[in-house]
Amino acid sequence: MKRWYVGLLASALLSVCSYADALKIAAGAGYKKPVQEVLKLYEAKYPKVEAIYGNMAQIFAQAKQMDIAVVIADKKFLEKQKELAFVEYQTIGEGKAVIAYAKGVHLEKAEDIADASIKSVGMPEAKKAIYGDAGIEFLENAKLTDKVKDKLIVVATVPQVSAYVGSHEVDAGIMNLTAALDSFDKIGGYVKIPEHYYGKIEIVAGSLKACESDATCRQFKAFLKTPEAKAVFEKYGL
Repeated sequence: MKRWYVGLLASALLSVCSYADALKIAAGAGYKKPVQEVLKLYEAKYPKVEAIYGNMAQIFAQAKQMDIAVVIADKKFLEKQKELAFVEYQTIGEGKAVIAYAKGVHLEKAEDIADASIKSVGMPEAKKAIYGDAGIEFLENAKLTDKVKDKLIVVATVPQVSAYVGSHEVDAGIMNLTAALDSFDKIGGYVKIPEHYYGKIEIVAGSLKACESDATCRQFKAFLKTPEAKAVFEKYGL
C-alpha cells in the first residue's frame, strides 16, 4: 500500500513539474480562437504549451509574475509598454478593424453607425485593446465622434463587444475581423472600417528574455512560420 501511494505521489509531482516547465505564452483575447487552433496543431507534434488570454493590461500584469516567453498581440501595444523587454518581434499578420452588427440590423458602410437607427455601439477600451484605439481613430478621422459619443458602450475586451453584438445588447460593435469571423453565425454581419481611418495593426509574436535560451520556445516560433499555422491565421482574417 505504501509503495503504491509513493508511486502515485511521485507521478503527481512529475506531472506538476512538467506543467510548471511548459512553455508559457500569452495572447490578446481577440486572438484566442486562432491561437488555440494553432496550439492544437503544434501540440500534436510537440510538448504542451501553457497559454493565457486577456486584455493587454491583464497580460502585462501576468507577464511580470510568470515566465512568459512569447506574447501574441499588436506590435504597437507591445512597443509602448515600459516594463517588459521584448527582444524580437515575428510578424504573424495584419489586423483589420470592422463594425459588426446584430441580427435585424444592417449597415452598408462603417459610417452608418452615426445613423439614428443605430441606438448603441460597443467598443473595447483603448488602453486595453488596440481595436479601441482603432475605433477612436476611425471616429475622429471620419468626423463621427460627436455624433456617436452618446451611444458608445465601452468594455474591456473585443470578445465582450462580440458577445454584446451576438446577444443584441448593442446594435453594432467595433472589433477585429478575427472576432467577427469567429462569431459570424451569431451576428447579422459586418462591414470593414476603411484602413485610411486608422493606423496599421501589425500582429506579432513578441519574444521576451525567457525565450532566448529556450529551445522549445524557438521551436514554437518556427512553427508559427509553417504553412499549417499560417493557414489558420489567414482563415481568421490575418
